[in-house]
Amino acid sequence: MRFFTRQLGNQADADELAQETFTRFVRAAPAQALESPQAYLTRIATNLLRDFIARGSTLLSRRSTLLDDDLDLIAASDTHRETQARQDLARWKLILDQLKPDTLDIFLRNRVEGQTYVEIAKELDVPLWVVQKHMLRAIKHVVAHREANDD
Repeated sequence: MRFFTRQLGNQADADELAQETFTRFVRAAPAQALESPQAYLTRIATNLLRDFIARGSTLLSRRSTLLDDDLDLIAASDTHRETQARQDLARWKLILDQLKPDTLDIFLRNRVEGQTYVEIAKELDVPLWVVQKHMLRAIKHVVAHREANDD
């Protein structure tokens, strides 16, 4: 749980991934047959985290729409919704402006421009893990602020 909570900053996702880790561990092989059960458990957890981040990136991008598209959907006479949309846009701009420039650049390339992690890594001439690290940092930041505003 601590491993996932530290990495994700989200207790619900950490709980889900910890449970899935132990489920896979129990299904995979009998503990007495493993030379190092703790190392095997750590490997399962690490792989699940990688998959979760990659899948999370895809799920978030499917859920997200361009902010301009949302603004176009508002009827001209609906001033309340227009005001709310402008406030939301300003709030998200403030949240994203808190990211470091490199992290923001990578996040926007993925979320707005639709580039894959591999494309971003090649274009910026950095290792793939650097892109993944920046995306994880950005996703954790966005999720933390979204949850704080939902309370």
